[in-house]
Amino acid sequence: MNANELMGLNVVDSEHGTTVGTIKGLLIDQQEKRVSALEVSERFLSRSRFVPFESIKSIEHDVLMIPSAQNLVARQDLGSTGLITHLTGRHVFTEDGKDLGTVRSYVVDSKTGDITSITFAVDKTAFHGLWKSAGDSYDLPSRFIITLGEHVIVDKSVPDIIRMRHAA
Repeated sequence: MNANELMGLNVVDSEHGTTVGTIKGLLIDQQEKRVSALEVSERFLSRSRFVPFESIKSIEHDVLMIPSAQNLVARQDLGSTGLITHLTGRHVFTEDGKDLGTVRSYVVDSKTGDITSITFAVDKTAFHGLWKSAGDSYDLPSRFIITLGEHVIVDKSVPDIIRMRHAA
């Protein structure tokens, strides 16, 4: 499932059959390369809480089911290290320093939370760097991702793989 498709889903407590909020954001474990929790906005101006990915019963096109509202936890209960709130917009570099572009989207396994692929766009500049746009986009399986951090670092073979796909 594309990570963007998770945003705005209703979160339903299956024990009571009530909507407890909507998905507002994701917390990504950098080491595990997976979504570890989803941020749930309960009401306007209320504090967000989080549902750990392992507490999710199911994810469908318009609803995310949890066993109970008791599964919602505070942010501090999830730990503070190694969690990032987004991948979209982060630069993609090869391990030898080649700038490949910017993450545009990513796919999450709806059963495990694993990030299975990222889509990045090659940045193109025009007018002597005054204007930047997204060029060609490429889907990259997660096995090529080395590091998720301030930047996404991928295997140095990725530019060759892209050239082979583009030539085919």
